[in-house]
Amino acid sequence: MYMATPKVENKALRNYVYDHIRELIDQGIIPLGEKINKNEMAKSLGISQTPINDALNQLVGERFLEQRPRSGYYVREFSSKEFCELFEMRAGLETIAVRLCCENATDEQLHTLITMFDEFSEEVADELSHHYYEVDRTFHEHIIMYSNNSFILDTLRSTGFLARTYQKGLVRGPKVTMPEHKRIIEGLKKRDSQAASQAMLDHLLGSRDVFKEKLLGK
Repeated sequence: MYMATPKVENKALRNYVYDHIRELIDQGIIPLGEKINKNEMAKSLGISQTPINDALNQLVGERFLEQRPRSGYYVREFSSKEFCELFEMRAGLETIAVRLCCENATDEQLHTLITMFDEFSEEVADELSHHYYEVDRTFHEHIIMYSNNSFILDTLRSTGFLARTYQKGLVRGPKVTMPEHKRIIEGLKKRDSQAASQAMLDHLLGSRDVFKEKLLGK
């Protein structure tokens, strides 16, 4: 029987703390610009600050957090240039992912994607805007999952590129993005990988262009 060594136990605890903080950031529970309260976190998790510090330093290296001298760790807000790059990354990966969905997804999985926006009309009421945001995010997550490509999925998990682009909520509202989602869905319905890929590319670069215009001062 193999006995766990303190080193292995410490690594497992650090990974758990890292995943916990990442989830809080990804879900917006710790909002942009907020300071990480290490004392409160250590108390709530019932652990020392050592694994918390390890996890926070890793998140700084991955650009989820920033460390301010003599102040602490804060949730990092991305610049317009970084948002451009994130949406370009999404465009590259999700264009391939939706193509793979057309090739690899089961009929049941495609049905899930195709019907995801059925509850919304062309005009999404203000009180449904947050729900639309949640469905939007789920739609894109499922496209990556149903692509059946483990490397794309690993990239999503390791970089959090999808969650990062939702840092400020929806970049463009339902009035603009609903027709774009429908174009993607039409391609999925027919398993037309070329049409679905082009629709996804246009959709994500459209959001990229919002930040590109800010950089150009338009």
